[in-house]
Amino acid sequence: MTPRLIERLQARSAFRRGASMLHAECPIEQALHSADPGVQAQLLQEIWRRHSFIEEGALLVAEPGCLRVLARTERALRGPVDALRRRYGGGLVVEPPSVRYVHGAPVLEPWMIVLVTGPGRHLALLQADLGRRRAVVTRIDHRGDPFVLEAEAPLGQLLGYRDWLDERIGSDIDVSTWLSRYRPLDDGGPRAA
Repeated sequence: MTPRLIERLQARSAFRRGASMLHAECPIEQALHSADPGVQAQLLQEIWRRHSFIEEGALLVAEPGCLRVLARTERALRGPVDALRRRYGGGLVVEPPSVRYVHGAPVLEPWMIVLVTGPGRHLALLQADLGRRRAVVTRIDHRGDPFVLEAEAPLGQLLGYRDWLDERIGSDIDVSTWLSRYRPLDDGGPRAA
């Protein structure tokens, strides 16, 4: 190989190691697999079936060892994972949800917009909890009841947030999340003004 060709190949390899990720719009995933080779083979064929949850922000990726469900939110994971659990029963091993980081220099983590509405009596509790989750509140409207709170937080800190809300407060609170951006992992995130 010529020195120029070697240089170009090294540059291309360095570019590919950068901050790129397939399906970056899906910052959360869950892996499913089976010890039963027959179930595992059927599971990996799921990518070829028509699924209604694709329109809800989830997709399937087959890998040799597992089927990964990628989604836009933790809530969007539930539909496909529950459907696959019903289809394959006890032969299916479902790993816990995990955050998808963009590996490069620096490593990037997904930050989500969190929009919460509910009765004003819960506002102080929610603000304190979001503070513990490294969230930065960007807007609060509590002139009337219900309040509206908007914040930005790292997805890793929000895993299980809806379940926590249901357990602590019940169904009084409505919460929506969506991807805001990817930020450096070691960055403390946006600063409150």
